[in-house]
Amino acid sequence: MKKTVFSLFLTGSLLLGMHTVDAQVYKIGEGVYFPGGVSNNSVVSIMQGKDMYKWDTTSGLVNIGTLAVGTSLSGNICITNDGSKIAGSFTNPVNSLNEMSIYDVGSQTWQNLGSIAATGSGTDLSSSWGMSGDGSIIVGLGWINAGKAHAVKWDAANGMVDLGAVLATRSSRANAISNNKEIIVGWQDQADGFRSGVKWVNGIVQYIKDNDNNLVGEAVGVSDDGKIIAGGNQGLPYVWNETTGFQKITHPNASPFFKGAATGISGDGKTVVGYFRPNGPPFGGEGYIWTEATGRINLNDYVTSLGLSTEGLTFSLPLAISQDGKKIVGTGVKTGTFQAVAFLIDLTSTLATQNWSKTQITIAPNPVKESLTIFGGKIDSVEIYSLTGQKMKDLKIVNGKADVSYLSKGVYILKVVAEGKKQNIKFIKE
Repeated sequence: MKKTVFSLFLTGSLLLGMHTVDAQVYKIGEGVYFPGGVSNNSVVSIMQGKDMYKWDTTSGLVNIGTLAVGTSLSGNICITNDGSKIAGSFTNPVNSLNEMSIYDVGSQTWQNLGSIAATGSGTDLSSSWGMSGDGSIIVGLGWINAGKAHAVKWDAANGMVDLGAVLATRSSRANAISNNKEIIVGWQDQADGFRSGVKWVNGIVQYIKDNDNNLVGEAVGVSDDGKIIAGGNQGLPYVWNETTGFQKITHPNASPFFKGAATGISGDGKTVVGYFRPNGPPFGGEGYIWTEATGRINLNDYVTSLGLSTEGLTFSLPLAISQDGKKIVGTGVKTGTFQAVAFLIDLTSTLATQNWSKTQITIAPNPVKESLTIFGGKIDSVEIYSLTGQKMKDLKIVNGKADVSYLSKGVYILKVVAEGKKQNIKFIKE
């Protein structure tokens, strides 16, 4: 639902990659595009340089606005749960300054939302960083002067409201708001430069702390009910839970030279996405998906384990997850290259069939030497994939059996379609 924006100097060209409706991984565009959010119906909000875009499987990548002043967008480009509204920064034609703004997809119009001061920093007065699921509240940053900014909140009834700062001489920012609209999360700069995580509870700011009562780092996302918060602290992602407390997301290679953070959290707070990477370009690391049950899983490994093709991409920088937890967007690279590619991973059908498949389709024996027997339901099609996501063969099913004797020893994924539903089953060939 929320992402952390990275300032980059690269530019890229557009090359749309459209897929069939059966595809689970979509190439949104080649080049340095940064998806900022994704709706429950797979509409994606994207920024690149001075340009903002909307993407969906029907229309592809569509430019919805370009800054008239300045060299690059500030903030995050967010989207509502239904994909009908997008929040970003847009130039106000009256003052020729960039302001927090909202875009109505239906009317294709922008509305500037103002700021808390008449002057800002350079060409920016304010910027959006988060939005409620229905688009009625937008949170972000408003400049007070060129050197200081405060967290802000906008709604139609009250306009732009200064949320203030814990330390009067330091800056703050709001990054996300819960869908119940009671909790806002973000950061507060400390005197020593540490960017500490904070939450505003019904407008009152509080520090987020670990289990030893220490300040933690920036908070980037919050669950629908405001009880679970994701962020990054001293090079490690974290999840803060109102009931169970503070938990780090770890990596065996974590060090001062290999750091990570969270970038998004699902509405129920059960799924977090983010990255770990070495110092240097943001695409040089690896993305992850985390749940309390599974822990951290490399995002490429996770996608492959579901029997989905990675489309030749390394999902190095996931930037947001939908409220329903079933769509992940970000920027990666073509595996083995430096070519950046924006992506969408749609887990809808996969997650739905996981629950269905556990009681409907089974195979035996597993491990197998020669022939697999498939039980349950009317089988429409069966395909074999390698663990790297490469399709190997369409299997012919005769009396519920499939010949796999020709396969080399190893682990494979069986992609079964039965009565219109999909299931992925991992098996071992002896």
